[in-house]
Amino acid sequence: MRRLKTMAYIPLALVMLGACSADWPQRLGYHAVQNAGQLQCQKAMANDCERRQSYDEYQREREQMQ
Repeated sequence: MRRLKTMAYIPLALVMLGACSADWPQRLGYHAVQNAGQLQCQKAMANDCERRQSYDEYQREREQMQ
């Protein structure tokens, strides 16, 4: 009986995961590249490391260019 209840929650969990943002792979990749650039700047001990643009700001700029 307990196993049946557990199996009933699996579709619910999948639906909830599907409701998450569909752009998460792009968002994750964007942040990985941004963090790598920031790390390189800090390793170079530069005082003029530029401010990182958020993913949402980046997406807005891309949409305006199209």
